[in-house]
Amino acid sequence: MVKNYLKIAIRSLMKHKVYAFLNIFGLTIGITCSLLIFLYVQDEVTYDSNHSQSENIYRVSCEYFLPNDGGAEKWAVASDVVAQFFVKDYPEIEASVRFKKNQNVVVERPNSNNRFYENIVYADSNVFELFDFPLLAGDENLALQQPNTAVISQEVAEKYFGKRDVIGETLSLPDNNLQVQITGILAPIPSNTHLQFDFLVSFETLRAANRVNTSWWSFGTHTYLKVTPGTDPVELEEKIKRISANYILQQETGSGYRQEYFLTALGDIHLKSNYRSEFEANGNESYVYIFSSVGLFILIIACINFMNLSTARSVSRAKEVGLRKVVGAHRKHLISQFLSESIFMAFVALLLSVGLILLALPILNTFTDKGMTFNPIENPALGLTLFGITFFVGILSGSYPALVLSSFKPTQTLKGSFKTSGKGTVLRKGLVIVQFLISIGLIISTLVVFSQLSHMRDLELGFEKERMIFIPTRFGAGTTETFAVLKDKLEQFPEINGASLSSRVPGKELGNNVVRLGWDQNADWSDMRFLAVDYDFLKVYDLELVAGRGFDESFGTDVNEGFILNEAGVNRLGFESAEAAIGEQLGWQNKQGRVIGVLKDFYFMSVQNAVEPFIMPMSGTRAPGYLSVRVESSNFRNVINRIESTFLEVMPNRIFEYSFLDEDFDRQYTAEEKFSSVFTFFAIIAIVIACLGLYGLAAFTAQQKIKEIGIRKVLGATEAGVVLLLSKDFIKLVLVSFIIAAPAAYFLMESWLKDFAERVRVGASVFLIAAGISIFIAVATVSYQSVKAALTNPIKALRHE
Repeated sequence: MVKNYLKIAIRSLMKHKVYAFLNIFGLTIGITCSLLIFLYVQDEVTYDSNHSQSENIYRVSCEYFLPNDGGAEKWAVASDVVAQFFVKDYPEIEASVRFKKNQNVVVERPNSNNRFYENIVYADSNVFELFDFPLLAGDENLALQQPNTAVISQEVAEKYFGKRDVIGETLSLPDNNLQVQITGILAPIPSNTHLQFDFLVSFETLRAANRVNTSWWSFGTHTYLKVTPGTDPVELEEKIKRISANYILQQETGSGYRQEYFLTALGDIHLKSNYRSEFEANGNESYVYIFSSVGLFILIIACINFMNLSTARSVSRAKEVGLRKVVGAHRKHLISQFLSESIFMAFVALLLSVGLILLALPILNTFTDKGMTFNPIENPALGLTLFGITFFVGILSGSYPALVLSSFKPTQTLKGSFKTSGKGTVLRKGLVIVQFLISIGLIISTLVVFSQLSHMRDLELGFEKERMIFIPTRFGAGTTETFAVLKDKLEQFPEINGASLSSRVPGKELGNNVVRLGWDQNADWSDMRFLAVDYDFLKVYDLELVAGRGFDESFGTDVNEGFILNEAGVNRLGFESAEAAIGEQLGWQNKQGRVIGVLKDFYFMSVQNAVEPFIMPMSGTRAPGYLSVRVESSNFRNVINRIESTFLEVMPNRIFEYSFLDEDFDRQYTAEEKFSSVFTFFAIIAIVIACLGLYGLAAFTAQQKIKEIGIRKVLGATEAGVVLLLSKDFIKLVLVSFIIAAPAAYFLMESWLKDFAERVRVGASVFLIAAGISIFIAVATVSYQSVKAALTNPIKALRHE
């Protein structure tokens, strides 16, 4: 019988090619999209699982409480020295490993022109005991034990030496006055681990150079602890929470600041940690849930689409069912037949899906910066998952058509008087409502996401970012003097309308420091961001003063005694107004000065968060971080060439690099833009599949009402009236779907938007547009079948009556 079932299935597919194509196409796209989403979600939720001891590794994070109930900040880093106290004081902590990042360090190969900027990571020598970062060459136990030793990736070895066998070679870090010997070659690091690096230097190098910061208040090191198996992390976290009180309680009491430490499981860091100074930009747990839901919805829509299309063909197969029953087929045999057909089509769709996945996965990897792989042969678990999903889809998709077709009465079907039941009609309409409920929800969500991204891009930032170039100084030795010379030279160019040196530029995270109201050393501190600038910064960035003045060379005291606050800073310090703050005494680091101006709040960092309080001192002798250059000419290429030649003239031994401020600032939206693009793509796929189901139901309805249409036309009904007759029922279904979907989508989008400090309001226009799009899609989908039925010659419909 199985052979017969397959033979009939193939014959049926060949006979009804259009329906077969729509069925298989819908399932193929549904399975493909669902599996791509499954691979993405699997990659996200298995971050850092490649480390064999991952279940016993935790990262130490610090919650930093500000004085006077000023709130708290969570940091993913701690001080350089805190790790040793965890191991010493708590026996359940077996070991610790520290990672300290040093970004954009000049590295050069001695006696060659090979010099590049690298992101250096300093690590303890036992890093390879806790983490599975295998070496292709070198001894894991000895590679980072000595000062001035390093392990590098194969790519770095090729870049500097043109070969991979470089054990014993040396590289120089001139800005740090270091020379390191290569003692190991790193194997490629999996893409789904948050610890990504190409250049590891021993932590002993910092110790030997006397660069280990012993202050508990200097947060700059990512610290990981390995605990004894079976240790309760909640109990351990409670123990270590106030470890700082054992060593710096007097400092905490005197300053009003307090540290509390907590643990983050290694596997939770990527999706559940979004603190300051993360090792890398982490993922978003809510996006994983959203994409998982979308993948499931697409699969459900594909199955519903299959059901509706199969049901639409039920009338044409009614006589086949009747004949089989007459010759002795039982209902269970018919159910087996039709389930076999649906499972067969599901596996055909799976084979096509595998091909599509192999084509689409490299594109998805490029877009998401991942290294996902798809090889069900080498990965039996994946193969079994695919088989199970496909079999489930086949059963789910074919269950209702099988039950309906097997229930036909042979006496009715063979006489041609078969009619579908009212229950079947209700169920089919219910399935369409489910399809469009999901589709409308996705349409509304897509509109809100697009609206939020547009709002963020178009938001008035409070500073001028267009036509601005910035050059990083890398804080190297002598940068203050040399970049001051470069700035003076560039300002002579007619194409340049100003330049400024500052510690940061918009889009870069500002540092933190404490500000004291008044000059009393015992006064309370307030934690604020700081931005060190020169005289020209306010003018170059077109910042607006709401009170006071900017830095002015005619006031000699501004360099050491002048401070500018933003409006949020005025509020943080408790001033009644911006005007009231002018002239007030402030202490910052080792400076004592006065407020000379107040800036209107502007989004210096991310528009996703509220504007934070900051203080703006003059940089003075502090090494600048960036040189900002405002360009007036439209010929950027020529201007950049002139800037580069001048840069190399002033600093012939440095590497010239630059960025456009608007492009760099807008990179903060990258995650949201990618989310929007992927979400929109899958939403369109879901809508297309839903339309296939609606098309099938329209075809079924038109076939069921062919005699009714014939009678109506004989009695004088117009083609337009017939089209309206057939379309209005589907429009009603869409409206019912909209009524259910709209409030659900509203609450989901409100939940998503709550994470944005500046956000759009989900107004009525979004729902009106979504309703219009949905009705248009529905009408466009059913119009072909409606018009085709309306134009049918009534004689052909009635002569079989």
